[in-house]
Amino acid sequence: MSHYFEDIERNEDDYFLTEDYINKKKYTFQSCNNVFSKNQVDYGTKVLISTIIKNFKTLGSRAIDLGCGYGAIGISLADHYKDTHFVMSDITKTAIRLCKQNIYLNKAENIEVINSDLFEKVEGKFDFIITNPPIKVGKQVLLNLISQSVERLEEGGQIILVIKKSHGKDSIKLALEEAFGNCQILERDKGYYILNSIKE
Repeated sequence: MSHYFEDIERNEDDYFLTEDYINKKKYTFQSCNNVFSKNQVDYGTKVLISTIIKNFKTLGSRAIDLGCGYGAIGISLADHYKDTHFVMSDITKTAIRLCKQNIYLNKAENIEVINSDLFEKVEGKFDFIITNPPIKVGKQVLLNLISQSVERLEEGGQIILVIKKSHGKDSIKLALEEAFGNCQILERDKGYYILNSIKE
């Protein structure tokens, strides 16, 4: 069985269009069999996006959607925060193909897409790192994501992520506290937690 964070051969028949509302606006996404939440944007992602929009008037000059999948987070936030340059990064070539198509479908302009394992091929620092981390990759990858994020944030920069309580919220919150010296819960909704740490 393949996982959504693995590259596998795809047929053109695997690709399809789906529509969903994010922050009360309709978006069209090209999706694909065997990608995360292929038929609609998952609830945790929607909670993450709405929490960010509710809490932050700006995301600074540069933000990254890390492990972007087909691009729902980066595209919807880039649409809302037009003065921020967004990077969308994912380890699979399928996700990169989908993101590029979805940028076109939704007429997004302030985005670039990078095929990278975490920050490996991503340059520079960010004001915000945003992620719905792929839980199935294992806890060590999530811990690496957190530790690497410290070095990739500008001073005063922030990381925001969504995680279910049942998927290890307590341990990830502890890891954020250890790495950044702080972590707050911005939102909790149906078992999903939005965690936020600031590089001080």
